[in-house]
Amino acid sequence: MEIIKGIFSESFWYIAPLLMAATVTITGLINGAFKITKGFWPQLVSWLVGAALSVVAWALQLVEFGEPVWLGVVMLAVVTGLSSNGVYDIPTIQAFVDKWFNRGIRKQAK
Repeated sequence: MEIIKGIFSESFWYIAPLLMAATVTITGLINGAFKITKGFWPQLVSWLVGAALSVVAWALQLVEFGEPVWLGVVMLAVVTGLSSNGVYDIPTIQAFVDKWFNRGIRKQAK
């Protein structure tokens, strides 16, 4: 329980909005430059850019994760991807993350 909670450090929630803004900006530039407008392609580009920026933030040690680190990087990519695809409210995303992990914790306790 505490190990998973440690993934969402204070720095996680400070870096996430920066990555969100960068993801939206970079995705807009890529989609505009390559005229990507049809189907699911713009969203896919957004998810890939968000994931790449999350890995870069981890590699540069801009965000501190608990153990397991890989799960923290994945969750940062998910949070960044959600926000860059239309869910912009950090408290809503935090509630989603808390709800998701609380369900998993209850299942493990049974």
